[in-house]
Amino acid sequence: MLNWHEINGMLQVHYAGNSLRKWLVVVGLVFIGVLAALFVRFVLTRILAKLTAHTKTQLDDRLVAATSMPFALLTFFGFVHAALLVPRLPARLHELVLDSNAVAMALITAVLLWRALDVLFDEIMTPWADQHVPPINQQVVAITRSATKWTVVAFLAVTALHRAGFDVISVITGLGIGGVAVAFAAQETLGNVLGALQIMTDQPFVVGDVVKIDNDYSGRVLRMGLRSTRLVTTSGVQIIVPNKKIAAAVLQNFSHANGLVKDVTFQLDRLLTANQLRQAKTLAEDVLRDEPRVSSDFSVAVSAFGDWSANLRVIYYITKLDESVEASHDVLLAVRERLHAAGIALAAPTVAPTVAGK
Repeated sequence: MLNWHEINGMLQVHYAGNSLRKWLVVVGLVFIGVLAALFVRFVLTRILAKLTAHTKTQLDDRLVAATSMPFALLTFFGFVHAALLVPRLPARLHELVLDSNAVAMALITAVLLWRALDVLFDEIMTPWADQHVPPINQQVVAITRSATKWTVVAFLAVTALHRAGFDVISVITGLGIGGVAVAFAAQETLGNVLGALQIMTDQPFVVGDVVKIDNDYSGRVLRMGLRSTRLVTTSGVQIIVPNKKIAAAVLQNFSHANGLVKDVTFQLDRLLTANQLRQAKTLAEDVLRDEPRVSSDFSVAVSAFGDWSANLRVIYYITKLDESVEASHDVLLAVRERLHAAGIALAAPTVAPTVAGK
């Protein structure tokens, strides 16, 4: 049986420039790191998970489930870092192994933050956007999520590169010059993406609204994307409009909280009496009140007297957008029929008589 002096002598034997004692310390720290990682994972998945299961929110449960493995790996590589500080190694080799371990820890941290951000956006940002008044477009949330995650990854990547001895300033400068070249080459695409962000933020319309863009395009909004917005006309033709054009255009939204707004003027005979005009107003109101596809929020009034007509203005809202053409058709014909039945004539333009010889 070996005595203490013999054991101590064996521990002083050098291998690869370090005593056996140091190598055993290295192995011991790595082994302890494995045990510590297993313990951390056990605490997070078995103990902490049971505690969070009793809370009302799913946020803590999902955070624990998503980050338990990265936390365990970070614990292990922390002990590995401590173990690498023990032996004396050649300077360049020592720097290489330490830098490799630091890069590994940076990558694990990126995974941890990536998963945590996913959970935070799912559990906090997305419900908040839905409950916000007016609701925030989910594509804005998706873009913000991606931008935040990639910003974190980029920061950790720069940190890891700097730790590994790379000239980060030169890399960033090169990327900046390349980014300018790409921006010039893809300025139309970037303009459309920025236009999409502006539309999603300002929300001049939502999917389902009927809009008119300048005097060029009109229709119901089918879909909003990062590059373009898709409209469908009343005849069923689909129009794809670049978001850059929409962001710079004068846009009319014909949809209202009560439905699709319709503004119609009936030109009645200018010689009608005041009582006949009141009767015309009542008849139009009855038509709108009896039409199930029209909102109860409507307005009928004599708006003006023209050179040859008395203008009866009718403003109403169609609640079923997919039946807007048919509903508008039925309303106009019903008003026309009731006016005709009551003997209320529409106006006819007067033409000045011609004089012979002129």
